[in-house]
Amino acid sequence: MIPSAGRPVAALLVMSLALTLLVFAWAAWDNHRRVWDDAREQVVDVTHVLEEHAGKIFSIHATSLRYVERLVEDAGWKDIAGDSRFYDRLREIWQASPELESVWVVDPAGIIRVNTVQWPTPALDVSDREYFRAQLKPGAGIFIGQQLRGRISGAAFLPISQRMETRDGRFNGVAQLSLKPDYFIGFYRSLFSADPKTMMLVREDGALLLREPAPADGDLQQGFYPELLKTPEDATGTFILTSPIDGMQRLYARRKVPNLPLFVLYGITTESIAKDWEDRALVYAAVAVPASLALMLVAWIAIRRSRDLARADRILRHANTLLEARVADRTRHLDRALADREILLRDTHHRVKNNLQVVSSLLQLQASMNPALRPALGDALRRIHAMGILHEQLHRASDVDVVQLDRVITALAREIDNIHQGEGHVAGGPRRVTVVLDLAPLESDLTASVPVTLVLNEVLSNAFKHAYPDGRAGTLAVTLRREEAEGVLIVADDGVGMPDTSAVGAGRKSLGLLLIDAFTRQLRGRFLYEAAMPGTRFTLRFPLG
Repeated sequence: MIPSAGRPVAALLVMSLALTLLVFAWAAWDNHRRVWDDAREQVVDVTHVLEEHAGKIFSIHATSLRYVERLVEDAGWKDIAGDSRFYDRLREIWQASPELESVWVVDPAGIIRVNTVQWPTPALDVSDREYFRAQLKPGAGIFIGQQLRGRISGAAFLPISQRMETRDGRFNGVAQLSLKPDYFIGFYRSLFSADPKTMMLVREDGALLLREPAPADGDLQQGFYPELLKTPEDATGTFILTSPIDGMQRLYARRKVPNLPLFVLYGITTESIAKDWEDRALVYAAVAVPASLALMLVAWIAIRRSRDLARADRILRHANTLLEARVADRTRHLDRALADREILLRDTHHRVKNNLQVVSSLLQLQASMNPALRPALGDALRRIHAMGILHEQLHRASDVDVVQLDRVITALAREIDNIHQGEGHVAGGPRRVTVVLDLAPLESDLTASVPVTLVLNEVLSNAFKHAYPDGRAGTLAVTLRREEAEGVLIVADDGVGMPDTSAVGAGRKSLGLLLIDAFTRQLRGRFLYEAAMPGTRFTLRFPLG
């Protein structure tokens, strides 16, 4: 039913539909992974917040308990129940913390002497309360109990207690704070909605202290669920567990509150995570299905016009063949032109080097005929020779447009060393001045390399001539490195130093220094002569071409 010219289009349609399904499947899988990664990241982050909140609250009230102990120690038990000043101090602690339900002071017999709920305080025996019994054992530390209901106020509270002792270590009663569960519940609800998320405070023995969502009827939250703390975590710090409280499977994260027997847990139902993934997958499906239908429509139209397309394709192939032939011919011409250019540049550098050698020979002949001109002509010869070394390196380089500054500097330093120390030097013996090179590989263009080479020639020559008079020995160090977009050239000697390094570049008018200044300006760089103690240090900074 499909014409032969349209069969490739039909095959393309089948492959496109298969590819669409594969892309949809991959997107659904990737989205599933992302949803779970986001959920894990969320439960870990929220658990950090809950752990910090619980740590601050309970740490503050641990300090309050120690303060109450000092108050009891100062007042004594004899008249504490009738001391209004003691009661006022407890009220100050209570009023300073909105999460406090009340403050209680219990004597060693388990009788409440003072509390902030009622004044004067009626005699009330709490020796049966867990928060009292837990402190009978020395070294019990801070105790956080499960929710209780007040025997005076009838309100639910979380007890936190601490053992009080006399100076000789005997049991001296219990200081107890009652925390409002509603304060914690209100804070947790401000962070997230109750469904499908849950948060819990659990003691290290598995006792449930607080849970959000809280029971709607206001019942006390109690019970022991050690499996919440024993289930191992994965590498992300999370774990999946069917809640022993309501039977719902959740993704949990937990953290221990530092220095307290307390854990915080935060969980999201796996059903809500799956629902989030399904909602996102429906968005992909809403795009994939219309796209597939549109693709089928386009393919149907394409099959009908396949013959025209095939004919147009043949015409296009013929035109493309002609164009490729012209491009290949043009490419051959360009390659030949580039090769001719490189040969011409190498020949130019070679000829320049040869011409500089001829000029050097003429100057040497002139110097031999006129001894009075030898110093000036010697300096000119060294400068010409420096340029010759640069053109020699360019002639040998694999890339005629790029100069390896470190190689040029190496060759120039050795040549200047030979010029100044070669005459009269015993073969194989140590040189009076040791040249040390520390050159990082550095590339530049010809525009920057010529001034750098000539500056180095002047600085090295000056160092050999002036830094080591009267046969003085020493070390001459040359350093090259890159600092961001700049090249840095440093020449440091340990010779006699300069008379006044601060005046260099301002008052002195020698030809060498004038050349250094001119070449530095040409580079758009900057140089500095400074005392090195001992010796002199020259630094040239220039932008890399």
